[in-house]
Amino acid sequence: MISKTSRTILFTLALCAAAFGLLKTSGTLAQKPKDETRNTITWEQSDDGLKVRVEIRGKAEFTDDYTDIRDVSEGGYVRIEEDHHGQSRRYEVRRSVNGELRRTYYLNGDAHPLDQEARNWLAKIVLNAVRQSGIDADKRVQTIMRQRGVSGVLDEIRLISSDYAKGIYFKALIKNGNLNAAALQNVLHEAARQISSDYEQAQLLIGVAAVLTGKETALPAFFEATATIKSDYEHKRVLIALLKDNTPSHEVLVQIAKSSVRMSSDYEKANVLKSIAAVYLDDRELRTVFFQTVETIESDYEHHGVLSALLKNSKLNEEVLSGMLSSASRMSSDYEKATFLVEASSAYAGDARLKEGFLKAAETIKSDYERGRVLSALMKNKQIG
Repeated sequence: MISKTSRTILFTLALCAAAFGLLKTSGTLAQKPKDETRNTITWEQSDDGLKVRVEIRGKAEFTDDYTDIRDVSEGGYVRIEEDHHGQSRRYEVRRSVNGELRRTYYLNGDAHPLDQEARNWLAKIVLNAVRQSGIDADKRVQTIMRQRGVSGVLDEIRLISSDYAKGIYFKALIKNGNLNAAALQNVLHEAARQISSDYEQAQLLIGVAAVLTGKETALPAFFEATATIKSDYEHKRVLIALLKDNTPSHEVLVQIAKSSVRMSSDYEKANVLKSIAAVYLDDRELRTVFFQTVETIESDYEHHGVLSALLKNSKLNEEVLSGMLSSASRMSSDYEKATFLVEASSAYAGDARLKEGFLKAAETIKSDYERGRVLSALMKNKQIG
């Protein structure tokens, strides 16, 4: 039995997608080359005296129970090698150019009959390699779904060691499972518990964001999984995807603002808030959460950037505008504060509603020069004078 300690998965040439139509590299689907016979996938595993290597050239088909290789494309092959405390085994399946399918088995370097012991070894190693590498995940998930439903797929995922392969199976389940809100919620709970990699968790949730419309009851589970992401960059990617892939509702926007509070990076937090500002809804709770989150930004430069983004929204009511000026007054940098107030004055020239808010914010500026800049702008734009 292969233990779950140090493991390495290596996919050469990023060509698993070509062989099985499923590998993602650098966050994008690998394109399928025209000549499948030249594609190679390699999977390796090393642990406590056990080394396993699987190499597939061309396109391979497995038996339904994944205990052997049913077929390989013309000119292709599958080679499975194991070295366990000095004992070596090798199994090869090749299809020659004349169409002949040949199977050979070697024990400690010598050709050996494929007896029952060899078949038992082969069955275990093929299934483990397929499971742990993510090979044929789409097909396996569909088969398991038919036989055992969503719970069967989740049981299978629990047997997988790497977050990479777990992510492939979770994504295949969401893509092929036609999940309702309750099932999706269950899947997201499992993903939150099982995936520790920030990147793999983010990749999964970005895919989920695209199918959340009409399944809003799964939102708490979505944000539960998002909360497991420690990287502010990956956290931001998930929240931005949720904004882009859905018609932002009150609940979604409030939860995104609350989720961004957890970020320690002012830059990443500001990017999320700028996206919310672009679709800001006239809602008291959202307005409160939004400005409370803005106040957690320590950088006056990023704080200024969020408020400037809000200025670009043409649907701001007086409460939002007042909140914006109040937020600006809390900046410690006279330059950032004054620059924003000048921008706001120009954006709302002649709007007497903001006179009091502008003056209160201007009073918090210590620099005579910066305060003078603001007062000149207010007079020019007829907010005062």
